[in-house]
Amino acid sequence: MIHIVGFSQCVPTSQPIGQWKNPDDKFSEGYRQLEMWCHIAKTLERGLADGFFLADVHGIYDVYGNSRNAAHRYAVQTPGVDPMLLTSAMANVTTHLGFINTYSTTFHAPYECARAFSSLDHFTNGRIGWNIVTSYTQSAEANGLGNMLNHDKRYDRADEYMEVVYKLWESSWENDAVIQDIKNDIHTDPSKVHEIEHEGEYFSVKGPHLSEPSIQRTPMLFQAGASARGSAFGTKHAEGIFMEYPRFFEDAEFIVNKISKLREQAAANGRDPKLLKIMMAFTPIVAPSEKEALEKETWFKQFDSPEGHLALFGGHTGINLEGLDYDTRIEDIKLEGMQHIALKWQGKTIKQFLSQRPPTYVGSTKQVVDRMEELASYGVDGFIVHPMIQPQSHEDLVDLIIPELQKRNLFRTKYEYSTLRGHLLGSKDGLSNSDHPSSKYRS
Repeated sequence: MIHIVGFSQCVPTSQPIGQWKNPDDKFSEGYRQLEMWCHIAKTLERGLADGFFLADVHGIYDVYGNSRNAAHRYAVQTPGVDPMLLTSAMANVTTHLGFINTYSTTFHAPYECARAFSSLDHFTNGRIGWNIVTSYTQSAEANGLGNMLNHDKRYDRADEYMEVVYKLWESSWENDAVIQDIKNDIHTDPSKVHEIEHEGEYFSVKGPHLSEPSIQRTPMLFQAGASARGSAFGTKHAEGIFMEYPRFFEDAEFIVNKISKLREQAAANGRDPKLLKIMMAFTPIVAPSEKEALEKETWFKQFDSPEGHLALFGGHTGINLEGLDYDTRIEDIKLEGMQHIALKWQGKTIKQFLSQRPPTYVGSTKQVVDRMEELASYGVDGFIVHPMIQPQSHEDLVDLIIPELQKRNLFRTKYEYSTLRGHLLGSKDGLSNSDHPSSKYRS
């Protein structure tokens, strides 16, 4: 069965830079309104989606032109609000839909993280996931959010961060610590609440955890790092890997090899590779017919902001492409950090790169689902479906794509579990699997 997770970000536009100008897009104002978010959540639950993934970023993208001007001018993931604060409202109007929040190990203390996710897991009855990020924007450090270590050191620190939160979630409180004994005036048995006494290279945390155990204890964990160090971290900790849609590497061999390597890494970490869910980012432009889908694509493209996409690229990569001829081939750009990107876009120009932002798949309902089914045959477990405009793209997912998946017996026709980990991994009790690193701390 294919898994489906909706995607959004609490900004006017997330990946399709410029669509805030599209008169059909209701999100340039709606991202600040609870009614819009609750409508999207209810729509995704109506479609029986596994969850709703909320991206987040710290700081403003200021690499392009060595300035934040382009980010502001083109609404490049700014202005923004905090997605964590939305989750309770959306959970209150849904019963089964999971919510995956992005949270940085660089800019938040692990003790704070543990309470935030325990709280949300309580409030949602076990429907919370965490997209673990180490962050990448230098501007966040300039605003006093934390010290930006080099890339690999951020992951070294994140490994210890995970050890701390696992101890807080799994070993600090025993399941039966809260006894609510009215006769003897004992709410919690203090002998069953424990300090974690963590002393490490980066963190010193005594404990105990502030929250009693939630249904999942450790939230369902996701991670999207594509580097060698990021993949090593992800295959150790994550239960869902967020994989980009390979626009220019659509051949089966590339995708199969990439997924096989991730599963091999998970197995090397002592984990069941089948329980590592590979979730591919996917941006469909879909309509009942191919002609209508192509017309939609043409309509969307007129609102693109090319310079805004270069500002987004600079924010993601730290590479400033300002002033370059758009006919320059990617591999001819001699800037630090371009080597990895040049391998992906070999033979393509900056103009061609911009024409594929964001990387979409355009077609009729049948064509889009054919492609999804093909990708699933390569080992993809599911899709994190990015919207072009909101809420309509979520409605297209629920009203066009999901019914076609159901016709092919590729998607659920009812919810069978109550937790996010149940939806994605079939966990009956909602807890992480016994081979997951969090389980060794479980009391």
